[in-house]
Amino acid sequence: PDAQGMLIRFAVDQTDEGYQYLMGFDERSDSDIHLESNGIEYVVAYSQKELLEGMVVDFDEIDTESGYGFIFMNPNDPNYEPPEGSAVPDKAK
Repeated sequence: PDAQGMLIRFAVDQTDEGYQYLMGFDERSDSDIHLESNGIEYVVAYSQKELLEGMVVDFDEIDTESGYGFIFMNPNDPNYEPPEGSAVPDKAK
């Protein structure tokens, strides 16, 4: 599928182990919130607004085969621990 003209969608699944984050290209629907950060447009389902509010997504070096990946820092996640020196708040307001 051609992703041109599509937006990045962020979503979260709540599991017994905590939050599982989902990210991909999608079209905007009427039940979405359309947002922009640093020139990047993205959408979030309105039903997930409170779960994702205050989340910061970063692309950084992590312990994976490729050495880099997306990091989801979400103060609403019950298992969230902010990285040392992070600007992400301890808990969402």
